[in-house]
Amino acid sequence: MKVIFLDIDGVLNSDEYMNKVKKLHLQGIESEVDINKIKLLKEAVDKTKAKVVLISSWRYTRKAQFVKDLLANYGIHADSTPFINHKRGLEIKKWLLDNPDVDDYVILDDEIFDSYDGELMSKLIKISNGNGHTFGAGLLPKDVDKIIKRLGRGLEVTKEEFER
Repeated sequence: MKVIFLDIDGVLNSDEYMNKVKKLHLQGIESEVDINKIKLLKEAVDKTKAKVVLISSWRYTRKAQFVKDLLANYGIHADSTPFINHKRGLEIKKWLLDNPDVDDYVILDDEIFDSYDGELMSKLIKISNGNGHTFGAGLLPKDVDKIIKRLGRGLEVTKEEFER
C-alpha cells in the first residue's frame, strides 16, 4: 500500500484562496479548504493509488469529519494518525507500525516538525512557502508531479494512458 500523509493548512488552502474567501464571505468547510487543491490531491491519489491519512491538527477538532466528508465527495477516503501529544512525527511512525502493509509513503506538509527524524524528512514533500506563518501557495501541480514521481504510478491505467 502507498500512503499520502496529509496536512491541511498550507496544503489544501493558500493565502490567495483565503483572501478570496474573505472577499466572497464564504461559509462552512469550503471557506477553509480550496476545492481546486482537493482536485490536485485527487489527481495524485488516482495516479498513484495511494491511501490518504490525515496528519493535520484538524484531527483534534470537529473540522476533521467535515474535511473527511469533503474529501469523500471527491472520492478520497481518509484515515487519521493517532494523537501522541502533538508529536506529528511520532504519530506518523505509530500509524506506520499499526499498518505494516505500507510499501511507500510521502508526507505533504508545509512545516517541518522537531519530531520528524531523518527517515520522515526523506519522505517529506514540503508544500508551500508559508512555513507555518502563512498558508503560502498550497498544493501545486509541481507537487503532484513530485508525489507521482516518488510513489510511482498505480497498477491500473486509464484508457487514455493505455492508448498513449
